[in-house]
Amino acid sequence: MKCFLDTSVLLAACLSESGASRALYHYANANDWRLICTQYGINETECNLPLLPSFASERWQEFRPSLKVLKDIWSMDRPTIFSKSKDKPILYSALAWADVLLTLDQADFQSRVGNQFYGLQILRPGQFLEQQRNHGLLKE
Repeated sequence: MKCFLDTSVLLAACLSESGASRALYHYANANDWRLICTQYGINETECNLPLLPSFASERWQEFRPSLKVLKDIWSMDRPTIFSKSKDKPILYSALAWADVLLTLDQADFQSRVGNQFYGLQILRPGQFLEQQRNHGLLKE
């Protein structure tokens, strides 16, 4: 499964020892999840890291190599009503490259487009892990 990680998830994984965002990295190999993002998300993450405690940057250096970085998608050929222009490359790239968009940014994603965007699931990391567990798919 290809899981697109929004900046909010990348930053949360750097901040938490035990949260769902961090668990994605822990479970990825055993569950054959490909954790993906784009350079846009990498840049956004690295711009925010100096605002966080120093250990977050250290963890980022551990996590960063496990991410598959794919090409940013800046536009699409389908109608979109999504006013947050800064988040369009995340949404469009996730639609192009992933099975699910994982985000903690409910205000910008789930409250605006719901839990799906042209078939792409949009979930919080905890929802995703719970879904996998409930379907008997999570290898711990």
